[in-house]
Amino acid sequence: MDKQLKKIYLYIGIFVAIIFIGATYAFFTAGMSSETSTTVRADAGTMKITYSGGSNINLAGIYPKDDVWATKTITVTGNNTTDAQMYYKLTLVVDSNTFKTDDPLQYELVSTNTSTNGEIIPNISKTDFTKTSIELGSGHFVKANNAKHTYLLKIYYPKKTTSQNANQGATFSAHVEITSAKAPAGPVFADTILANNEVKTPLTTPGDDVSAHTLNDSSIRTNKVSTSDQAKYITYGTGYTVNGKIFQLTGVSVTSDTYANSYSSLVGKYLSYDTLGFEGSDTANTIVNPAEPRTLTYYVVSTTPTSFSFKVISSPENVTEAVLASTEDDYGTSYYFRGAVKNNYVQFANKCWRIVRIAGNNSVKLILHNDNTSGATNPCSAANHSEDAAFAHYRGTTYNSYFNYAHNDNAYVGFMYGEAGASDYESTHANINKSDILTNLETWYANSLNSYDSKIADTVWCADKSVTTEKAYYSSGTTVSLDRLGYGTNETYYGSYERLRNKSPYAYSGGTGPSLKCSNALSKITGKIGLISADELAFAGYATYDVNNVSVYLQENATAEYWWTLTPGYYKGNNFIMWFISGKYGMLWRENGGTTKMGMRPTISLKATVNNSGGSGTSEDPYIID
Repeated sequence: MDKQLKKIYLYIGIFVAIIFIGATYAFFTAGMSSETSTTVRADAGTMKITYSGGSNINLAGIYPKDDVWATKTITVTGNNTTDAQMYYKLTLVVDSNTFKTDDPLQYELVSTNTSTNGEIIPNISKTDFTKTSIELGSGHFVKANNAKHTYLLKIYYPKKTTSQNANQGATFSAHVEITSAKAPAGPVFADTILANNEVKTPLTTPGDDVSAHTLNDSSIRTNKVSTSDQAKYITYGTGYTVNGKIFQLTGVSVTSDTYANSYSSLVGKYLSYDTLGFEGSDTANTIVNPAEPRTLTYYVVSTTPTSFSFKVISSPENVTEAVLASTEDDYGTSYYFRGAVKNNYVQFANKCWRIVRIAGNNSVKLILHNDNTSGATNPCSAANHSEDAAFAHYRGTTYNSYFNYAHNDNAYVGFMYGEAGASDYESTHANINKSDILTNLETWYANSLNSYDSKIADTVWCADKSVTTEKAYYSSGTTVSLDRLGYGTNETYYGSYERLRNKSPYAYSGGTGPSLKCSNALSKITGKIGLISADELAFAGYATYDVNNVSVYLQENATAEYWWTLTPGYYKGNNFIMWFISGKYGMLWRENGGTTKMGMRPTISLKATVNNSGGSGTSEDPYIID
């Protein structure tokens, strides 16, 4: 791919004639044509460039407004015969333009890919023709594959009422030039991550199990002991056994005196609950709930007269799971971090992030770890950890947000959504309106990341609005209908519910497990900022329902608040229900999406071409992205 490709031209001709009717409105005509295809060669194979519609596209008699005048689809097919990467660059070259600079034409380039191999050129929204040569961006194909990158080029004349006369008879012509592009110097960031981590098979099954951990992996939590609980005799165990995934205390006994007089004797013991009200009796020598099976147990680390500190054990495996594993996504093979990982810290944009995964197109997905409102030199350092640092402060000190404050329609489950009150699925879930949380994320992006925009990829966020394919499921012997309408106020269960709802010891039969593939077109929302999905959290090490896991790397800096995913659960009873993480307990759960405020953890993807300038990925020596 180091050889210079010959230049390929897509010629665009636009002639604008302004015909006045009275003195108010003008009509325009426009056309665009091109050659149909050209094949070029590269060291790694060939690329065929195809242009749609060899004849003119004419739109006659339109008013000046933000209607598209002319469109042209550009398809780049990369027949890559080796594992080398094939890079190309797209440039829009203006040949002639007599439109006034204060009332210019605009262009837009939109990727129309549903999936791809490599990296596509990011979308470019309405931009003026202020230069004669405009670099649209670079793309590339990876590995042996016959893949397509498709783009739609649009030409606009925005609605103006003051300067139409000045552009009467103006003309415009341009061509798109495609040339070879150089690969980035040195290994890209994804290569560095893979070089520093052996890809392994997980010890536990994502979705079915929490990631494996030992007592040492779990963080310490502290609960207060109320005055009434201080007067109770506390049941404890000296150890535990595990039957499958169910914990049972052994050596069960009760404190010799009330908690107030014997609290120190609980250090090193195990409890069935983290609330002493469930473990306490008002009567001496009375054991409470000694045989109740649980999906976890609590180890007491320290005690005071008014509080006790403990660690949660929810994995039956007495090993530490901290791996880089793989699964398939829409682009190919994705590599994700799982468990008590300590080498996925990234310093970027004066903030600290954690690597969630490398996508199949080599982009690197990051989730916020420290918003760094204090301006620390190393925001990843343990010295700068806190309970709420992982949440984005998008308005002053505010770091929690509604998902959508409106909640009385299926439309509002969407990260973007369509028409509330519509009587069909497509209108309800069309990606037209922004959710409250997307608006807040974009506010934070504008304040925090705009100057780093060139390194951040346009990502397809899978806000899964597919509906379940099941007809019913069994919950404690009860049959519940799973409606699939997805509009209005119809009770509807979305795709994640079918995949994730049954993945714990106390849950129900079924459940296909998490997936990084997004099959529903209306669920795919392109943008530079989003949220993590419930499926990605299951891969990271969380499990649903009554299973805590505070050893997952995402727990760090995020225990002060529940925090949102972008994945819908279901709509029922005038409310929509979203998946979220209970930060304190480390559990994947669902909550009312409309009337609840929760923490907001931005997620972004670094472009596949981004390099790191140093670091090993630890908190004290994070990867550095300049």
